[in-house]
Amino acid sequence: MEFKMSMVVPATPAELWSTLLDVPRISSCIPGCDNVEEIERLATYKATVKQKIGPFKIEVPADIVVESITEPSHVRTRATGRDKFTGTRLAVVLDVTVTPQDAGSTFAVEAKVDVQGRLASMGFGVIKRRVDQNFEEFEKKLKDMLGAA
Repeated sequence: MEFKMSMVVPATPAELWSTLLDVPRISSCIPGCDNVEEIERLATYKATVKQKIGPFKIEVPADIVVESITEPSHVRTRATGRDKFTGTRLAVVLDVTVTPQDAGSTFAVEAKVDVQGRLASMGFGVIKRRVDQNFEEFEKKLKDMLGAA
């Protein structure tokens, strides 16, 4: 599955980039993300993602690797994990791009998500609704954090 989302935020690209690289801070904007642990700065992390999607409640301990950074405009991460209760496996490649936009910045996300196991049986539509809800919540929290809401 592939998802693309973007938003305009009232922060300069440098301010937004600084926020994105502050992993504990930015992770507080991600719905259901907690227990973020930095293994190696801007290289490897661990986190737990909890979500309710359809009838399933999943809790995925994830290993996150920063695959590439092009400062101050692009970062690619890869996250993998498995929910022990449903057996659902997730693999996500996330590309985040920051570009100037008038007095602010555009924050764009492209995600390639591979879902295997029981959650995959829910289908694209159900999963997409949850992704859209999470992105809306992330956008609100990020804009609040940057002083824009």
